Amino acid sequence: MEIRFEKVNFQYSGLTDTTHALKGVDLKIEGTGEFIAVVGHTGSGKSTLVQLMNGLLVPNSGVVNVFGFRLPAKRNQKINELRQEVGLVFQFPEYQLFEETVLKDIMFGPKNFKKTKVNAEERALEAAKLVGLDDNILKSSPFRISGGQMRRAAIAGILAMDPKVLVLDEPTRGLDPQGRREMMDLFKEIHEKTNKTIILITHDMDLVSEYAKRVIVLSDGLITFDGTKEELFEKEDFKDYHLSEPQTIKILKYLEEEIGLKFKEKYTYDSLLEYIVEGEHE
Repeated sequence: MEIRFEKVNFQYSGLTDTTHALKGVDLKIEGTGEFIAVVGHTGSGKSTLVQLMNGLLVPNSGVVNVFGFRLPAKRNQKINELRQEVGLVFQFPEYQLFEETVLKDIMFGPKNFKKTKVNAEERALEAAKLVGLDDNILKSSPFRISGGQMRRAAIAGILAMDPKVLVLDEPTRGLDPQGRREMMDLFKEIHEKTNKTIILITHDMDLVSEYAKRVIVLSDGLITFDGTKEELFEKEDFKDYHLSEPQTIKILKYLEEEIGLKFKEKYTYDSLLEYIVEGEHE
């Protein structure tokens, strides 16, 4: 099963003009096993792309096929069935918390999709464990826990619906460096434990180099690159994509050019840490 875009166009119509957010996009994303970063400058079409996957938007022309559910939808198709398959984690998801307890908040999604109370609670407990929330926190008000715990609770609420694909829209915004790493390590762990496909929308190329396997670059509504991160960072015309190089690559390139060091892996912090650690033992 997969997500497939076929000649998809989408445009926003304003009072005075029309903005073409996507132009003839063809794309295929596997339903399991992928960790994809979607990057591009502001207004490139990133958010439009993922909102089409979830049925929040409908293409003006072309077809979006999400695990057999086609958009534009047929009259007898229920859009909620699609939204259960693609879970969206928006920026600051903790702002969506509203229930009396953390557990009830996590259960809300499954209950909304007609799951029994017992089944919804089982899913909620599994999701809470997956994101590292202790049992004693589940009985607390979501407004009396830390900011990091609130964000984890909101993510657990989406995971409790058991979506095939998890879409992350700038999930580390507002977090300090340690918080960013903890949050992304959490998503990496979820990916490895469940084999769910994760789609990360981000401006942070350090996150791309550290966590993504595949990168999709959008520019003015067009896909200008779709391949591995290694292929992207090694392209001679990388600067033409108007993306910043990750800090790790800048440092490793400097060490290679100025000192003559060679690294097996150029795209993660582990290579840099390995060099530092080895240097400390010399």
